[in-house]
Amino acid sequence: MDTKPWPQVALTLLVAGVLIAGLLTVGGPEAGRIEKRDDQRYWDLIALQSQAQCLARAAGEPPATLDNTETCSLNMSEVALLPEEGYRYLPQDDGSFKVCAEFEDIDTLRTRQWRQDISENGCLSGKTD
Repeated sequence: MDTKPWPQVALTLLVAGVLIAGLLTVGGPEAGRIEKRDDQRYWDLIALQSQAQCLARAAGEPPATLDNTETCSLNMSEVALLPEEGYRYLPQDDGSFKVCAEFEDIDTLRTRQWRQDISENGCLSGKTD
């Protein structure tokens, strides 16, 4: 039996090439984990933004901090409010505010069509009126 191995070798190399190209394109498992953590940070910012707006409506002015009150109770871990966790609340002089987080891959996060509201430095802006 005289079989030539080159078709099997060529097919094996083609499959390996496709797998490697796929991993390079989507980034592999670590890229997925980074995306998941950044997604969580984004939704935490949405919660912080809602908390700031609620506190501003209740007090009639921008809050100095984003503490929980009877009227406005933030629906996320208190730990996330600590600056060492990478979250910041920045009231502005004009009555607006920014909530910011440290993202691992802000460029990828911002390229998603529905997340273009986040700035290049990882902040969402809001008004307190």
